[in-house]
Amino acid sequence: MKSKNKYHFDVKNCRYCPGVLNEDGSVTYGDTVKPIYGLMSMDLGAEGDTAKTRADGHDYIIIVSNNGYSGTLNFVMVPDEFKVDCLAEKVDEKTGMQYEDADASPAPFALMGEFKGDKEGIRWIFYNCTASRPKVAGDNKDNQKEPDAEELSVTVSPMLAVINGEEINIVRGGITKSMNADTYNAWFKQVCIPGMNIAGAEGAGAEGTEIENEEAVGI
Repeated sequence: MKSKNKYHFDVKNCRYCPGVLNEDGSVTYGDTVKPIYGLMSMDLGAEGDTAKTRADGHDYIIIVSNNGYSGTLNFVMVPDEFKVDCLAEKVDEKTGMQYEDADASPAPFALMGEFKGDKEGIRWIFYNCTASRPKVAGDNKDNQKEPDAEELSVTVSPMLAVINGEEINIVRGGITKSMNADTYNAWFKQVCIPGMNIAGAEGAGAEGTEIENEEAVGI
């Protein structure tokens, strides 16, 4: 069943799940999906090229490449836990300080959230995300208590996954309750991959259909 929505607005319920990038381009995610509060706005533009070949007086071949997305997430404040999980920051046990390690590499993560729709919520996921360090800035605002926002630059790359026995490079996904209530309700409990059996959904565990999270994502 298709979504009942004609439009969407507002972004809420932002979540993330850290992962490990494998050599074959797949990602193995952890078991815990974590909230990341304070998302004010997101702007992720599609990346890719369109190549046309003219023949017989018209565009005979049109090839469109999907290289994922890139853009920004604006937060009231990027949580320290996210910086440790995904931006490779570390916490010193002796002093309690959290600090940047210039030689450490950021971890990939799945980014999840929800748009309000005119009829129902739209839950979405971007799979293979990496983020750069947020800019550090502050401003004096004449005794006003308006917070200084923080911006994350995010790149979403295609991720190799096995879907119903076929290797496919996936980028993003989405669901509404009218499309599948079980998947919608489980959306923030795990990283949902097309073709996998959703934990707790009706019919889970049927012969030949059960796929554990790491098997579906990590190949």
